[in-house]
Amino acid sequence: MSIPKHILVADDDPDALLLMSASLEGAGFRVSTANDGTEALRRFRADSHDLVMLDVDMPGMSGIEVCAAIRRKAGPLLPIVMVTGMDDVPSVDAAYRAGATDFIAKPVSWALVGHRVRYLLRGYEIASDLKAAEERIRRLAYFDTLTGLPNREHFHHRLAQTLEVAERDAQPLALLCIDLDNFKRINDTLGHGVGDELLRLMAARLREALRATDAVGRAMPVGALDEDLSRLGGDEFMVLLPAIAGPEQAGLVAERIVRTITQPMRLGQHEVLVTPSIGIAIYPSDGSNHETLVKNADLAMYFAKRRGPGTFAFFDPAMNAGALKRLTVEGKLRNAIANHELSLHFQPQFNLGTGLICGMEALVRWNNAQLGSVPPSEFIPLAEETGLILPIGEWVLRGACAQAKAWREEGLPVARIAVNVSGLQLSQRGFADLVRTVLRETELPPELLELEITESVVMQNEAWTEDVLKDLKSIGVELAIDDFGTGYSSFARLREFPIDRLKIDRSFVQHVHNNGEDHAIASAIIAMAKTMKLEVVAEGIEDFAQLMILQDEHCALAQGFLLSRPMPAADAHQLLRRLAEHVDGTRTQRLKRLLG
Repeated sequence: MSIPKHILVADDDPDALLLMSASLEGAGFRVSTANDGTEALRRFRADSHDLVMLDVDMPGMSGIEVCAAIRRKAGPLLPIVMVTGMDDVPSVDAAYRAGATDFIAKPVSWALVGHRVRYLLRGYEIASDLKAAEERIRRLAYFDTLTGLPNREHFHHRLAQTLEVAERDAQPLALLCIDLDNFKRINDTLGHGVGDELLRLMAARLREALRATDAVGRAMPVGALDEDLSRLGGDEFMVLLPAIAGPEQAGLVAERIVRTITQPMRLGQHEVLVTPSIGIAIYPSDGSNHETLVKNADLAMYFAKRRGPGTFAFFDPAMNAGALKRLTVEGKLRNAIANHELSLHFQPQFNLGTGLICGMEALVRWNNAQLGSVPPSEFIPLAEETGLILPIGEWVLRGACAQAKAWREEGLPVARIAVNVSGLQLSQRGFADLVRTVLRETELPPELLELEITESVVMQNEAWTEDVLKDLKSIGVELAIDDFGTGYSSFARLREFPIDRLKIDRSFVQHVHNNGEDHAIASAIIAMAKTMKLEVVAEGIEDFAQLMILQDEHCALAQGFLLSRPMPAADAHQLLRRLAEHVDGTRTQRLKRLLG
């Protein structure tokens, strides 16, 4: 059984008050009455009410004064109805300015009062539901659902507001960027459920560290801590310390966070230890605006991470610019796969004898929100040096095989998909098993996959490489030696490797038309490869003069910007469709149609 709505009625006319009360009670409402404005305001403050009806002209406080006071306390949604015998426009305007919802002029039709009140209450309920929905939407927009902490959007708003105050009051503030050192290992090993529980516990520990009762804790603004701690995503948190006395106070807070977080914790059946890396930037010395301060705190965090687990570092303007950039790239690259920042582009290889596409080389590209488009020449060497090439290489292999399978199922002419393999990948004892697993999961026929290994990698450990290549060849994949001509390997040695193709390094192709030595080297490679029944791919072709020389030397395959730049999967798909539709005509005609 629902509780009757509670109506407060105030009128200095006893007869009118009695009639209104009787009418409302007869309509099923619970009614409280007052015969002057002061009593009406006291009753409202003493109890909760769903609607208020006030006579405009009352002793003590007028109905308009009471309306204004109730509106200030109740907010904008509570229905307040003004009842009066005065029908002049100024009285009506005054009532609405005071916050009245509706206006009833006397004489009142008491039979209809209950219906009118019910209609107003229904509107109030709808408005309340909308306000509650808006609050839920606000929570979703500005708060992290996992930890309950303010999220990235809330953090940026809060930082902007705090910086305005800091600038106005000439008061320093500190920004702490916190990243959990070994979270990914725990997440991958124990599962995402345990990882989520760990993040909730980390949020609780950070709250605990920031609410300490020591001198530093007491120096922080009261009531600001909840909104000054944010989770930006993943295992990254931000702490804003407004109005600090100096940088040393931020250091004390960082020390306390490290001590609090590094305490062992039990998650289910597992006891785990997590350490934080913390970077600290101080306003205004380390940045006078939002973007600079966040960037420098982030950079300082990466320096702390390189020092070792469970450490913090202040941003130092004397840090080498190159080191800063490297740290930034490395830090962002670690999360590139999880953040869906990597993509595959595809560069076709053309058969110069037929004018048709004979293969697609898969090339990884990286676009980061902060760094923009990072060239492969910048992030691939870093990935190899840091070991990140292992997960990135697996991602590329899996994505390239899946894309080739999709194209083949559509009936598009993909003779093979080529994937580059780094030396670190090749040195992993389980690499051949990984290739088998990916081919099985993507259902790509092994003969459609070509693995490209640079000549320098092959020559580093010839005996080991020979065994690995034989293992890979037993799977049924094709093998190519990339950048050939730069590693000083002999053709006699190449006979012992189970390879299918040689790719002439672009450094020889670049000047093949105007440098006699490069022309001679390219010609020798093509001739010797033919005697070994190996196909030759000339890569890096950028103009027609280079193409004509290579055609005259009977180079079978070609790749380069002149023929086609690397392109996203959607553009490669369109190119393959054009190929499927135009297979007639001469070689030259086919090339013109494909490249036009």
